[in-house]
Amino acid sequence: MPKSILVALSLGAASLLVLLERRRRCAEGRLEKLLEEHVGEEGRVVITGADRGIGKELGRLLLRHPRVSLLLGCLDPSAAAAGDDNEKRCRISPLELLDFDSVQRFAEDVHDFLSDGEPGLRMLVNNAGFKERVEGDRTKYGTGKTWQINFLGPFLLTEFLARRRERDGVEIPCSVINVASGHESESNLDKQLLDSLEVGCESTGHDYPDSKRALLLWTSVRSQSLALKGHLYTHAVSPGKVDTRFGCDHIPEVLWCLSKPFRSLLYRSQAEGALSIAAAGLRKHATSKFGQYFRGEELVEDLVVWRMPEKRLSVQLVRWAATATALEPRSGGRPLDIGGRSLSVGDLLVGRGEEDRWSTSERRWSTEISNLSRQVSEEILILPARISAVRRLLIRCRERLLQWLPF
Repeated sequence: MPKSILVALSLGAASLLVLLERRRRCAEGRLEKLLEEHVGEEGRVVITGADRGIGKELGRLLLRHPRVSLLLGCLDPSAAAAGDDNEKRCRISPLELLDFDSVQRFAEDVHDFLSDGEPGLRMLVNNAGFKERVEGDRTKYGTGKTWQINFLGPFLLTEFLARRRERDGVEIPCSVINVASGHESESNLDKQLLDSLEVGCESTGHDYPDSKRALLLWTSVRSQSLALKGHLYTHAVSPGKVDTRFGCDHIPEVLWCLSKPFRSLLYRSQAEGALSIAAAGLRKHATSKFGQYFRGEELVEDLVVWRMPEKRLSVQLVRWAATATALEPRSGGRPLDIGGRSLSVGDLLVGRGEEDRWSTSERRWSTEISNLSRQVSEEILILPARISAVRRLLIRCRERLLQWLPF
């Protein structure tokens, strides 16, 4: 290989390393700044799925702050981010989202953990996720693994926690961050599919986007009640495409290592993904507003408003989830406060045949078109001023040119 090519490759590799290091440092610096502003006397954060990927990176970065304590829910506790130096500030609890009894036990631990300590930040991150390339066996509860880990597990954890906090009179506000995905725009979730899930029929092969959309619909319809009764302020965030092995376990280790330069250019780093998730709960209004949906650090939707056309589907979804997880028996027989009055309010705003009229992609297109129309209108308004400026510039150029000409 010619020497010039080797030099070029070396320079390219060095530039890539510098770029990656700079991105990592910027993300870590931004997170440190947010923590310093919002931690208070003592911050307590709960993270599910903290034994790999973004969850592990988020735990590692949060532990760098001396006033942050963690409770990590892990399927494999030995793989979590805690070290010997942080044993006092980091507690690891086993969590198997495929077992609702395990989820309930973990919710009890979360309740005790968040209710203790000095005043300050309180945050629950529903980060654990799962994606099957090929549909596998159903769980002992009759649901698919993807549905149970991505939606039913976080649903039971959050709803049960809200009931425990309400029963014990805990008024310390806590933000709940549901990790969503941009793939929810590919979802085919509708009333017919939900009816089939309720009777235990096979899935359609879109379990991952469907379960992620379900996470948003649940947040849209339950965030107000969770905030008012359990002081849990629920939000959702999509961290974007992050360089982790999530959904890529089938790729051989050698190919995965060789693809690192390309992945680094195309995807966000794990530190950037962790920042996106943490930033949703490290905001001024994280525990005064609810039902907000972020992409990175950008607010893209008020779920309570934007998902109103799907209110009836959302209510049906929540009722199915409550039945599938046996939420009412687990929480002392208390029914969910959905339907009835809250549903009739939705009926006043949305007709019965209209709730599924807008798909997610159509809503996004509507938003993009509205933004584009506003930008075009602004450009049209300033167009005369720009034309006048160009005209004045041409006149000055003509005058200068006439001065230089000898005739």
